[in-house]
Amino acid sequence: MGEDQAYTTALAALTDAQAGGNLREVADAASRLGRWDSAREDHAAARAHYELALGLYGQLACDGEQAETHYLLADLLTDMGEWPAAHDHAQAALRLEPCRDRQVELRNLLAACYHATGESQKALAELETILASYRAWDSLLGQVKTLGNMGNLLTKSGEYPEALHCLTLAYTLSTSLAETDESVLKVQNGLLLNIGNLYQDLRDPGKAYDYFVEALSLACKCRNQNAESIAVLNMAGVDFELGRLADAHQHYGRALELARAVQNRYGELSALDGLARVLLAWDRVGEAQEALREAEQIALDTGDVEGQLEVLLHLGEVYVRQEALPEATSTFERALGLADEIGRPKASCDALRCLYQLHARLGQTERAFQALEQLYGRERSLLNAEVDERVQGMTARFEVERAQHQAELNRLRMVAAEEARADAEAEVRDRTRSLELAQIEVVTRLAVAAEYRDDTTGDHTQRVGQLSAAIGARLGLPPEEVELLRIAARLHDVGKIGIPDSILLKQGPLTSEEYRQMQRHTVIGARILAGGQSRLLQMAETIAQNHHEHWNGRGYPCGLSGEDIPLVARIVAVADVYDALTHRRAYKAAWPQEQALAELTAQIGWQFDPAVVREALVVLGHAPALPAGGGGEEGPLIVRASA
Repeated sequence: MGEDQAYTTALAALTDAQAGGNLREVADAASRLGRWDSAREDHAAARAHYELALGLYGQLACDGEQAETHYLLADLLTDMGEWPAAHDHAQAALRLEPCRDRQVELRNLLAACYHATGESQKALAELETILASYRAWDSLLGQVKTLGNMGNLLTKSGEYPEALHCLTLAYTLSTSLAETDESVLKVQNGLLLNIGNLYQDLRDPGKAYDYFVEALSLACKCRNQNAESIAVLNMAGVDFELGRLADAHQHYGRALELARAVQNRYGELSALDGLARVLLAWDRVGEAQEALREAEQIALDTGDVEGQLEVLLHLGEVYVRQEALPEATSTFERALGLADEIGRPKASCDALRCLYQLHARLGQTERAFQALEQLYGRERSLLNAEVDERVQGMTARFEVERAQHQAELNRLRMVAAEEARADAEAEVRDRTRSLELAQIEVVTRLAVAAEYRDDTTGDHTQRVGQLSAAIGARLGLPPEEVELLRIAARLHDVGKIGIPDSILLKQGPLTSEEYRQMQRHTVIGARILAGGQSRLLQMAETIAQNHHEHWNGRGYPCGLSGEDIPLVARIVAVADVYDALTHRRAYKAAWPQEQALAELTAQIGWQFDPAVVREALVVLGHAPALPAGGGGEEGPLIVRASA
């Protein structure tokens, strides 16, 4: 019997039961039809049939069936993005004391509802309790689902190392399940999406896009339109971030069609908000306003506070474009109140920044000053809190992982000496490679976190790494060394996390005492990276300590000169100063490229190794005749930017 015929038979059974007046048979038939509707992704029909069954089971006092139907409705409404209603059904089901497994599933749904409505701590507490239960019961699938949910929540909270740990552990466990039925594939699809979201937050859109494409492929394979909608929606977000507006518009439109087809209000809201951003970028303000009005209504209908906040911020931009400044002010004030209410400091800063500009344009000097004062205080608090939390978390986890791997390597070496040397040494090599890959991941994130102290874009370290690698290749370093340099160079200023903001971000000359404190970042960075067993960390430590040594011996911290300075540090010194000169900093404007190249040339023999500058100029597409090396008592400008 085909699916359509089976559905027709089930519908006929409901009709017969209603005609016969047997309430229990009607309720059972409606429940079966609801499951069919849900599988067919006809959410509206599924909801109607479940609600019919629920009402009849209530009349019949069938507690077990009531609890199960409340669960089915909560699960369905979660997929539809109707969080308050899903929360109410989950709570109702729990009050009826369903079986152990259903209780945990219901708590998972409650955690999703708390998360969507901005109650992150409640959500995380539910998930931690659930995970403990699944581990006690040896339920792999339960652990997979819960770890995935925790990873998603931690990603939203900015706790990236913990999020990555949860998501990768969940996916690893999912691949070890004995059976991979449709429910398992659905969970794996969600994990792929969540890992993609994590990499997008870590500003690695290329890797994020790969995960979203893989998730889309899996969703199409399972014929899961809801998952397909989410994957396409996330791909659209990456397209927009990378400036691929035509692709973003196409993907947002497709995501909107799919979300409407499966009655996913959350997906519909997100797609409309995304379309509005594209339309604003194309200056199609009227169409953007129409999309945002529709999205705002969905947010209000479903109680999606996060979605409402995003819509208000973009709607305020629409009013600004239309020169409707009072309406824009009112909208951003609503957004600020909502962001403060649910604890979203970044969104609060966005709203305050716009309010400051609007009050200034309206001639409301006092209100503009108040907004600016709040903005400055919140941005500094947000920046310092984010940097401190992320760096401390990454550093602690990095140290733990390093100790664990080192202990395991020592054990394996003993096995190699005593029992099976060849096999154990091969395992040592594999474990060492695994450690190096883990370290690459952690130290790269650590570099970005440290750089946020004075470069909110986080791109400086990446550019320095790329330029250093290119110079190293020109100087004849082996390919393996070049790749290590590309990563290790990104950690050159990791010691900045120990320098006070009052010095690091000072707009003006440093005093002698402040300059001495600034110089300590080289020693601090070397200490953070000290003791590493891999070549990557050893190279990073060398660079962090020596990239401010000068060819003429007048640098710091040790006053090394000439070839006593490690080559990799000499390379990074040039790349760092060039990038600092050509990009804006708190205390200086960006220099034109020609002026920056002239400064590199002028520093030959003073601050820089002549051979390194020569190859750097070739890499940068400018190779003029170079003067003979200097090295006298005085030299040209010594750049502070790289500190």
